[in-house]
Amino acid sequence: MGFSNAAVGNAGLVLLLVLTILISACMLYQLPSPEYFDDDWIRHGFCVSNADTTWLNSHSLSFYADVVLALCIARLFANQPTSAPPLQAAMLSGAIFGVFGHGLGHLYLGKNAQGMDLRFRPEDIPTSVASILVTVMAFGAIFQGTMPLSSRSRLAMTAVVATAGFTILDIAPKLNFVYGQAAIYISNALHMLTLSSQDKSAATYALYPYFQLPVLLVGVLESTACQGFLQPLGGHVLFDGAIGFGTIGIELLSRYLESDRSSAVKSKSL
Repeated sequence: MGFSNAAVGNAGLVLLLVLTILISACMLYQLPSPEYFDDDWIRHGFCVSNADTTWLNSHSLSFYADVVLALCIARLFANQPTSAPPLQAAMLSGAIFGVFGHGLGHLYLGKNAQGMDLRFRPEDIPTSVASILVTVMAFGAIFQGTMPLSSRSRLAMTAVVATAGFTILDIAPKLNFVYGQAAIYISNALHMLTLSSQDKSAATYALYPYFQLPVLLVGVLESTACQGFLQPLGGHVLFDGAIGFGTIGIELLSRYLESDRSSAVKSKSL
């Protein structure tokens, strides 16, 4: 007897959660030692190629890639079968804004490479309060896409906790995206583990966590093998590509599996 989508998804989400926490902790605090990390990544917080240009550096390239990928995902959503499970529909629609919004963040960093300090600073309360409010709203919008079928109260609470993490964990501006991606994956995994058994029966639930593992792998390579491997290939744009293509892959494979399951059910009923 095969494993159910719920069991496969549960195992994958626990794995994703554990790996995200371990890898993110190592990257944020350069553990076990800075010598294990690429010097260029330590300097920028990303693997940046063409760092001396504005429109062709890795951040700008990531923006271009994310716009194209968001359009592709939007096209997929427009012709998604009406029979798609609610979870599958929610995750695909949420990914449109998620991928595009991720790209906008890179567009900003392409012209402001140092990033914005999102920690609370007592010496500059007005600026700190303003940045905190913007960050809460930004996280709330992102979580609406990455925490499918979530209640508004859960989205708001998660956004507040994630924003507080910048100050609690003392996240330097250049590492904002590293922390942000960790917050997204952790909140996503914890939320999806609480979904109903009916939602967990969707093929998307079983596939999602495993399609995120290549993203984590690219993140590890980015921080440890930037100059020698990823930089000539475009640097961080490969990370964004892994997210976007993973979303497309999940959707296409989910359609196939759901169609196959529907056909099997019809055959049994005959």
